Amino acid sequence: MKVMIALLSVIVVGLMLVPSGASAGTMVSVVQDSTGDLGFGFDPQTSEMMPVWGPGTPWVKAGYFDIASAWLSQKGSTFSFGMELAAALPKEGSALPGGIQLAEWALWIDPSPFNVVTNPVAPLFLIALRYDGSTYSAFILDFGTMVMKSVPFSVGGAQVQLRFSAASVGNLAFEWWVPFVRIWQGPLGSAGFAFVDGIDWGSAPGQVYYDIPWPSQ
Repeated sequence: MKVMIALLSVIVVGLMLVPSGASAGTMVSVVQDSTGDLGFGFDPQTSEMMPVWGPGTPWVKAGYFDIASAWLSQKGSTFSFGMELAAALPKEGSALPGGIQLAEWALWIDPSPFNVVTNPVAPLFLIALRYDGSTYSAFILDFGTMVMKSVPFSVGGAQVQLRFSAASVGNLAFEWWVPFVRIWQGPLGSAGFAFVDGIDWGSAPGQVYYDIPWPSQ
């Protein structure tokens, strides 16, 4: 069952999916995603991701490209974004499976809900963790200026978490966020990439396509 928890002020400290916990004055949205649903490409009629890979596909078997849940929270001027995956992430130095050269666990901030068919808007920001088979790194990319800056992150077991400041997104009162996992079988910057998992449609109250609503600031 697809479940969405949206809490907008006083958050229970024991909320297990947010590693740092949450407290009064914190806003957080947490959304669950089905596992075992990795896909490539989008339905040309609806834009929904199509699961087309079998269970024996190397990146399906790996498990850590498969989103189980994702969250975005804000306390004061600090945002936290994270994912719980279906399996533990690789340790640094461990090769990626199936000829994958780069993997990315990411959050997009969109100006309006993205749909590749009806509303293919350019995102405002990308906040992402990358792994190249050797080391992890994390960054925020401002699509308005194309400036990329490093952000702090943690990787532990099946969980990733990144932190970024409100100033790093221009203190923007944004409305939409969306988590995705992306892989490259070609070099970074090439067309040899695929979006392999995103949040199920209809998982969250107010969700439009893949985009989750975020409280106005």
